[in-house]
Amino acid sequence: MLHAMIGKLRRKALDLLSDPGLRGALVSISVRIAAAFVGLGLQILLARLMALEDYGIYVILWTWVSVVGQIGVLGFYDSAARFIPRYGRRESHDHLAGYLATGFRAVIAGSGLLAAAALTFLFVLPGLIDPAFLLPLGVLALGFPILSLETYLTGIARGFGWYALSTVPGYILRPALIMLGVGLANTAGCHLDAVTVLAIVVFASIIVLLVQALLLRARLPKRARPTTNRERRRFWLLASVLMMPAMTAEELFVWIDVLILGFLVAPEQASLYFAAQRSLSLAAFVQYGFMLVAARGFSLSLASADRAGLQGRITRSTNATFWLTIPSVALTLVAGYPLLHLFGPAFVAAYPCLALLGLAYVIRGATGQAAELLVVQGRYRLSLLIVSISVATCILLMLLFVPLWGINGAAAAMVLVQLMRLVVVTFLVHRQTGYWVLVRPFTRVADAG
Repeated sequence: MLHAMIGKLRRKALDLLSDPGLRGALVSISVRIAAAFVGLGLQILLARLMALEDYGIYVILWTWVSVVGQIGVLGFYDSAARFIPRYGRRESHDHLAGYLATGFRAVIAGSGLLAAAALTFLFVLPGLIDPAFLLPLGVLALGFPILSLETYLTGIARGFGWYALSTVPGYILRPALIMLGVGLANTAGCHLDAVTVLAIVVFASIIVLLVQALLLRARLPKRARPTTNRERRRFWLLASVLMMPAMTAEELFVWIDVLILGFLVAPEQASLYFAAQRSLSLAAFVQYGFMLVAARGFSLSLASADRAGLQGRITRSTNATFWLTIPSVALTLVAGYPLLHLFGPAFVAAYPCLALLGLAYVIRGATGQAAELLVVQGRYRLSLLIVSISVATCILLMLLFVPLWGINGAAAAMVLVQLMRLVVVTFLVHRQTGYWVLVRPFTRVADAG
């Protein structure tokens, strides 16, 4: 019986590995596992060296940048996953080159305007901002164009299927550079407040952008001439900008708990919650790894008009995401107390948050990459509807639970929100697209679709 079970597991593993997209996901996940340790090391270092209040300010502002930065990219990070695989499959090299050039100009303009608007707001209406946040916000505003361009280049690498190039610079090189900068600043006797650390982050991002740009330039096709068709350029810009509200809202949903806590609790409490969330980096990176490659695979199936193949990709990706999320969460919970203690003795109090957020990750993994499916299909309204319902529900529940139970109430709210999202996503996506996105844990992959 044991031999038969081992044989069945072996066949299932080989079945999963036969999918090129899943092989790419495993490469991405391997990189992200390494990135999880590097990123966790960075957060532990910052929590140890910074005052708890300063660390909380850093956490809140960097989280806001992750959301607002999507506006500066004008949707080109996500549209890259839609257009690059399609033009590559059809060998439309002139359109590919034209799309890349259009995206570069649009991101420069969008992020520049965003930075100018933020700096103007801080200069004209400084009284609306807590003085502790004023200078750190100014530093981040100056760095918006750098961070937006880096995001765009990451989207290009993802669109081409260059998964290591889309993850290593931002998730391994940058944290390593920040740790080096913070270490040097601390050795030199600098006070590591939020302004200093965020300045180091921006400087490290400049180096990452240069490295990523040089590596991409070496790999991109060099003979193709960009299309000069004005209508085509307008189409790319409009298609990307239409993605922006839904994808910005999706990014907002990823960080909504930390953002809301920034208004409801003191920075010290927000930092405890953030430590619990960052401790689950392994589970988050498993899901991100599959997200990174799913959109490209979905786009290739759509370009071939292969509905059965696309359903198979969806099922394989969702099943793999679900089954890998469970052990990653379990390992984190086992190591939870010593892991949180690395941040500092005060952070151990966040273990109940860690357990609840782990459950939320498992529930989220049960619908896999439904958001990426909607992106490549161009179903922006449906995507925006789903994430708007999720965000509104989260805000309502956190306003009810956080005053009662503090940061534990925020984590409990996320569990209920993910349950609600699972039902809404499964029903609406199946009704509108005909595809089944909910996990089928005991369905043979070869029979999917």
